Amino acid sequence: MSTTLDDLAATLVRDPFDTATRRAYADALLAAEQVDDALAQYRLLVRQQGDSAHGHLGVAHCLVAKGELDDAREAYEAASDCHDFQPDEALARRFDDKTERVPAGGPQLRVVDAEDEAPEGQVVSLAGTRPTRFVDIVGMEKIKKTLRLKIVEPFARPGLFARFKKKSGGGVLLYGPPGCGKTMLARAVATECEATFIGVGISDILNMWRGESERNLSLMFERARANRPAVLFFDELDALAYARSKANSDGTRTIVNEFLNQLDGATHDNDQVLVLAATNMPWDVDEAMKRPGRFDRQIFVPPPDKDARAAMFRSKLEEVPTDGLDYAALARASEYASGADIDGIIEAAKDIVLSEIFDTGRERPLRQTDLVEAAHDHEPTTLDWLRTARNLVKYGGVDRSYKEVEKYLKKVKL
Repeated sequence: MSTTLDDLAATLVRDPFDTATRRAYADALLAAEQVDDALAQYRLLVRQQGDSAHGHLGVAHCLVAKGELDDAREAYEAASDCHDFQPDEALARRFDDKTERVPAGGPQLRVVDAEDEAPEGQVVSLAGTRPTRFVDIVGMEKIKKTLRLKIVEPFARPGLFARFKKKSGGGVLLYGPPGCGKTMLARAVATECEATFIGVGISDILNMWRGESERNLSLMFERARANRPAVLFFDELDALAYARSKANSDGTRTIVNEFLNQLDGATHDNDQVLVLAATNMPWDVDEAMKRPGRFDRQIFVPPPDKDARAAMFRSKLEEVPTDGLDYAALARASEYASGADIDGIIEAAKDIVLSEIFDTGRERPLRQTDLVEAAHDHEPTTLDWLRTARNLVKYGGVDRSYKEVEKYLKKVKL
């Protein structure tokens, strides 16, 4: 556990704007009952992603632990205004909220609980949101085609694959730089498969008491099996399946052992249970997790290409007052930018416009020069990841599992 926290902290030192890592770090601190440190991280997350509920809910949990209930209630109410808010059973009970409750008994699931089994073939999406499909994801055509062939079609046409002695389900690991759409792809896969989507975060599993983390992990798999066909999605896999050769904690080793046992299905049938995971740091995932029958299908999710970046700018600025934008030029000015980076560029450009409006008292639309200036001032968060991957491919003696990364690096000449 301590090694994992140190690694997450080191990653944030290198890239303070990596919100996925900050979220994982805050969750891990809270699970370790380092409440004050967790609170500081969640508050930073709120500043970086104020429209996402996770940071606000984390603040609420920390404030409840500190006995500051009024402030905790305010944080929970702020979370309820976010687009991705889902009721939190423990906090809702504490505040006597009238929101829909998740049944008690084990860790909370973000989408479905096994005690309320979904009808066969029903797509269960995040509360209050429309299910994500491949058509909603800009670019990534090659990846979507691969996912459709390797994952979606075995679910949709089990008879054909059965004749070739291939089962639906298994394990797939999505890896790549932060903010490039791995989680969105996972949700789209569940929708395309017409399967129940069960999202699992670090805080759903990790527990300070001996044996509880392993129990929580087992319960997640049981719930997926009870709701099959199901997609069980683990975000930030490296925090849950950290390489045992690097870990100093016996707790880390036992969690990985339990994970391997569940993936192997030694005592259970995992047919029609797809275990999908995402990580920004595949080199920190235990090697045993990548062997046949486990996460043997590994798919690299690179930064969006030029056409995808142009389409992202167009889509994200659709309802913003603009004047004379050249989306192709914006794509060229934002090389290596992730989807999250493009969000940051657009927000920075809006700040430029609003600052000028406040200074002059005259309103104007967002212009090309604002976005180009913001793009030039923003270093893509993917670059640190790509440099690390380049060094591993070139000097680290890694196996051929990173051949897709190597091809990408040669293509972009990085």
